[in-house]
Amino acid sequence: MINTLLTLFYTDYAGIPFVTVGLVMLISRFFDGSSDVIMGVVVSKTRSRWGSSRPWLLWTALPYVITSVALFTVPQTSGSLQFWYIFVTYNLCTTVCYTAINVPLGSLSTMMTRDSHERDMLSIVRMTLAPIGRLISVTFTLPVVKLFGNDQSAWVKAMTMWCMIAFILLIFSFAKCKENVRLPEKAVSKSNGGFKRNALALVKNPYFWATLVLWTVTCVHATLVGTDLPSVLQAGQDLPEDYGRSGTARSTRRSIVGGIYEKHQDRRL
Repeated sequence: MINTLLTLFYTDYAGIPFVTVGLVMLISRFFDGSSDVIMGVVVSKTRSRWGSSRPWLLWTALPYVITSVALFTVPQTSGSLQFWYIFVTYNLCTTVCYTAINVPLGSLSTMMTRDSHERDMLSIVRMTLAPIGRLISVTFTLPVVKLFGNDQSAWVKAMTMWCMIAFILLIFSFAKCKENVRLPEKAVSKSNGGFKRNALALVKNPYFWATLVLWTVTCVHATLVGTDLPSVLQAGQDLPEDYGRSGTARSTRRSIVGGIYEKHQDRRL
């Protein structure tokens, strides 16, 4: 929802210029590029009674909810203050809190089981249901906003509703997912291999570069479409209530087809 509708909210409801929104998102990409690496190191060094990945679902659920709502409480003040407000809240939400949830969530499957097939199925289910949830939220957001008054406060109420649902789901995931894989401290330290060795192995991996190029193209395409589509659709007509469903539906289909294909390939192997 944030990637699909946030630009629309900033420009049409909060009154922030496109240039300001684009500049904030461009600068934020530099921080976002390193946050995943930092969070990966933090997760690998986390030691708690709940494991290393699982506790982050509990620790970051409330901060993520608060920062998500804060994205839509833009003050009606000077342009410079609005710039710094959306810059800080956007990075707190996406670069810090979302990363602190997404990275542990991605590594949680490897800590739940040692069976490669079970890990694959956990990843497939996650990557298939995620865009379906995004499709549901994007589809119903604009009707809910209109129901609440179709102004900035209506967006805050709609986002609060989605955040309450997200908070419940995160706590449910924390309660039901268990880390069954426990690696000894010596095995963990031995498997790390040092930063230099891991970095060299990464840059020599051709699949890393292929994934990097494809992911870059995907992010650029999503950013351009998410930024320009509201203006295109609103040129001479009101924005339809099903805005965002087409792109999200395509993402959902890709995830489902990819999951089915991966499962088929796994059976062949």
